[in-house]
Amino acid sequence: MRVSPWLAIALVSSACAAPAATEHTTATDAAIEQGEKKTSTDPAVNPDAAALADFKVRVDNYADMHKTLAKGNAKRQETADPAKISATKATLAARVQATRVSAKQGDVFTPAVRPVFRRLLASELKGEDAHDTKAVLKDDAPPTGAVPFKVNAKYPETLSLPTVPANVLLSLPPLPAPLEYRIVGRHLLLLDTAADLVVDYLLNVIPS
Repeated sequence: MRVSPWLAIALVSSACAAPAATEHTTATDAAIEQGEKKTSTDPAVNPDAAALADFKVRVDNYADMHKTLAKGNAKRQETADPAKISATKATLAARVQATRVSAKQGDVFTPAVRPVFRRLLASELKGEDAHDTKAVLKDDAPPTGAVPFKVNAKYPETLSLPTVPANVLLSLPPLPAPLEYRIVGRHLLLLDTAADLVVDYLLNVIPS
């Protein structure tokens, strides 16, 4: 059977392109797997498992509390009305603040897990390869002095939420909604983004 020259070229091109796609996928999978190992709560995989397991319990407990409080007029509504959105957030924030009235720094970022976070962040933010990552952090970061580093404090509505690069997020333990990590200057914030509240924070954990 005679093979068309165009078909032969297409087959050769496809064969040449396949390894590159495979290599890219493999590299991505390897990066994700490495991140999962660093944040695993399995003692057989990660020596920091105990501290990370305790951290997971604490953030899960917060998420459960939040879910319980986010009901009625504190429940998020499908609306584009800024006034209604603000009112819902304010009601939810007041409920969370009242429930966590005695909360303090270190209730979530405990002394045991702080060095783990320092190591995880250092692995992504040290050395020449971290230049681009640090540039992203600086691009839309609000002024450090404008953000209150105080548990239960409101994150200012007038300030944008700084972007956290994907590689940094992959290196940190996953969080349940509505919790998110945010980096301001050299500090790490744990935010309840549904209530715009500071849940906990770590100071000076970002390598200079």
